[in-house]
Amino acid sequence: MCRYYGTASDGSSFAVAVVIHVPQNEGLSLTPSDSWAAWWLLLRQVVIAIVFLASAGGCDSSPHPGQAVPRTVQPSTDAGANGTEVLTSSRATAESPADMKLHAGGIRLVETTAIQGIHWRHEVGDVAEFPMPQIMGSGCGLVDINGDGRLDILLMGGVSGSAPESSASSTGGRCALFLQQEDGSFKDETPSAGLQAKGFGMGVSVGDIDNDGDSDLLLTSSLGASLFVSDRDGHFVDVTDQAGIEAPRWCTASAFFDFDADGWLDVLVVNYADYFPGSQCQDATGRRDYCGPQAFQGTTDQLFRNLGGDGKPGTFEDVTVPSGLAGATGKGLGTLCCDLTGDGLADIYVANDMEPNRLWVAQADGTFRDEADLRGCAVDLHGRPQASMGTGFADLTGDRRPDLFLTHLRGETNTVYQDLGHGVYADQTPRTGLAAPSLNMTGFGTFLGDLNLDGRVDVLVVNGKVMRAPLLNPGIGLTHWEEYAERNQVFLQTSPGHFEETRDEGDFGREVEASRGLAVGDIDHDGDLDVLVTSAAAPARLFRNDSVRKGHWLSVRAYDPERRRDSIGALVTVDADGVRDSRIVLPQCGYLSQQDSCVHFGLGQRGTVSVEVQWPDGIRETQRVDAVSADSAIEIRRGTDGATVLFHAAVQSAAGLPADFGKDD
Repeated sequence: MCRYYGTASDGSSFAVAVVIHVPQNEGLSLTPSDSWAAWWLLLRQVVIAIVFLASAGGCDSSPHPGQAVPRTVQPSTDAGANGTEVLTSSRATAESPADMKLHAGGIRLVETTAIQGIHWRHEVGDVAEFPMPQIMGSGCGLVDINGDGRLDILLMGGVSGSAPESSASSTGGRCALFLQQEDGSFKDETPSAGLQAKGFGMGVSVGDIDNDGDSDLLLTSSLGASLFVSDRDGHFVDVTDQAGIEAPRWCTASAFFDFDADGWLDVLVVNYADYFPGSQCQDATGRRDYCGPQAFQGTTDQLFRNLGGDGKPGTFEDVTVPSGLAGATGKGLGTLCCDLTGDGLADIYVANDMEPNRLWVAQADGTFRDEADLRGCAVDLHGRPQASMGTGFADLTGDRRPDLFLTHLRGETNTVYQDLGHGVYADQTPRTGLAAPSLNMTGFGTFLGDLNLDGRVDVLVVNGKVMRAPLLNPGIGLTHWEEYAERNQVFLQTSPGHFEETRDEGDFGREVEASRGLAVGDIDHDGDLDVLVTSAAAPARLFRNDSVRKGHWLSVRAYDPERRRDSIGALVTVDADGVRDSRIVLPQCGYLSQQDSCVHFGLGQRGTVSVEVQWPDGIRETQRVDAVSADSAIEIRRGTDGATVLFHAAVQSAAGLPADFGKDD
């Protein structure tokens, strides 16, 4: 390890450690070409480290005179930014703007939940026994479920009723469905939808498994995954058993993606741990608290191949073992399923809780190999695994390459793994300004996108503790969930690769809860991104983005008419006045949640643009559309010329959309 000590612009001291981590080759038989590639990647990381240290001022094994040695904070410690225990009340009220000393960036997220007709609360059941799934769930979704061009809302419940999870009378969580109406309000269609999880509800994923043009859903829970297909009448049918989805463990994240490029969406199910209901754990003072991941054994994730290419659409084969995913265990909470190495093949990234993360790199023969250690995204810059929860994938450093972003436990920082090229990553969190503000928070859901349309990607994180914090005044009476409440955070990218925490001038930071799920999309079709948040034992909250606009925008839907669905995994690139920016159609990210599948670009002051779409299959076909007007939502259909304008910025509600939006000819 080589450690550099320096002084930040505000006079505070900091330390950066560079760790060269040589992975253990656990039973892998490497070919000579594999070995050369591994050593080349390792040498590349050494060179990057040397260049970084040279630019920073050198490498030293001791602090500079007058600088304190930073204290190490262990992941299990409930610690503050200086490494000491936080002895404050957890009363659920936000700090005042003066106390927070945050950058005023014109971000204004206004809550519109009630006025838009959304009345829903996350039910968790009895808290007396501290069942662990309560503190981990649940997610949400902003998805056009019925294909009318308006974003609808999915809200994953914990349990139905108040019985504890170990009770025979406990009922699994129900996934609520709110359909957006023409006037922008939402109608509760939960009873007719029929979406019920097996156990305590965790996450939701949406995709079309049979290429029939309808949305199908996968629900995860503490007792396994459930697959539902649409019957086109607003009702969903549980087809888990007949489809061949056998995933009975506590599963968290999931994703639809086409790993074998045959045109049919496959399914990844991320499993958390071999959990035993009724397990009892205590905090350091002996008080009952929720168990942590260290109390249970990890398990393997599962990959299911869609047999549609074999003439059996909507049925799946468990390929966990032959694909290689059975070769390692973990305690997964987040995932990204897309090309993370630049070779055109869909890889799998799994964010693990207090264990090294996995980057399953797709091989040419259809198998996967874990190269997270080799590629620099398994552990933090100190070589330690973190308690990883939410995931994001976008350019955070201004080099036009997408980077990995992970949320973590308090006492750790959220982490930016910068893509150095060719799918090699390095923890560059201290250089981004995202480290210190996250050290005293426990991050879950996250979103990377341009909130104020200035042309730079910003970061949203929703927070909530998983451990009871010591109190300055034990006599203060707090409710159960107030002990776990934390404020949410907005980070604006103020210069390339540098972020500042920003005071929200609306309601996003006002309600302090144990937040978990976060989904983002343009609900009102005004060109900016609106926000949906779910929290443990709290109401769902919908926020309209009324932020000060600093530029233009473009939204792109990449649609494959042959498959009759959005093209998950497609790479969309916008060229605006010579400035290129790329996004992957990646609706399943964050934490247990589903985003809008339309990719959104903030353009700043750039106007007319050209758009390229690289479709995600073995053909590697690229389709280009020139002279696209900004401040528009467009649809690019594979195999057709030009683009269809869906709406302009002037359209303030879903009324006025083309009647055939989202429908096939």
